[in-house]
Amino acid sequence: MKELSSGFLRMMDHEGIDPVEYIWVVASYPSSESGKQEAQLVPANFKIGSLVGKKVKLEFTGKIRCVNCGKVTSKSFNQGSCFNCFQTLAENDLCILRPETCHFHLGTCREPEWGEGYCFQKHTVYLANTSGLKVGITREKPVSNRWVDQGAQEAIPLLEVTSRRDAGLIEKQFTTVIDDKTKWQKMVTEDSVPFDLISKKKELLEVLDSWDLGVPYTESNEQNITKLSYPISEYPKKSKSFSPDKEKEIDSKLLGIKGQYLLFEDVVINIRAYGGYEIRLYSE
Repeated sequence: MKELSSGFLRMMDHEGIDPVEYIWVVASYPSSESGKQEAQLVPANFKIGSLVGKKVKLEFTGKIRCVNCGKVTSKSFNQGSCFNCFQTLAENDLCILRPETCHFHLGTCREPEWGEGYCFQKHTVYLANTSGLKVGITREKPVSNRWVDQGAQEAIPLLEVTSRRDAGLIEKQFTTVIDDKTKWQKMVTEDSVPFDLISKKKELLEVLDSWDLGVPYTESNEQNITKLSYPISEYPKKSKSFSPDKEKEIDSKLLGIKGQYLLFEDVVINIRAYGGYEIRLYSE
């Protein structure tokens, strides 16, 4: 096999939505010293979707560098942080995972300046079909970037708000009538069943209006469903998850890519979960 890329893993980049074209991304550092260093992102000069249908090997060296500060760490927290960054950075606070618990207004944000730039800007609450219907929120522009990373096959915006906390409050209330989680095992083993998203959007907005949450929002006028497709030759028969903390390599046929998952014949791996892990990528 030929080595195509080596470095410290990052989320795959992507272009387009129908089909999605993925770009392999790793980070390099100025030296092998273990202290703080600034990473340089190195996108591969090939589309990883071109490897679908071929034998591919992912080899993990066992070395991890924090995606925030670049220090060598023996353990990764929250998709790539060392323990210190996990404990101190606002992006690793619980309110990022559960935005309705935002405590900026209480004066207890870990990094107020970061919070002002990240949380107090326009967010979209959306309806997506991943492993089934779900609601979600994002600040990404275009919104479809978020849909790709979740493996959605169709989606539509519901509304816009001016802060992450407001989006989280609405999303939390929506979970009383619709899911907000993707069942990844189902998402990586089959296509989602199409839904009438236009009708469901209308239904959810009517329900939201009846709740009178006191959160200002602007309904989206979008009436076109966004369709997404992924480079998949076939789905794996099982959703066995690979962990480089337990095993060191995958050597198998790549069946496809969906969300941030690589789908192999015998295992699947969530690339997002292992940011900062040193890896070598080989293919036929």
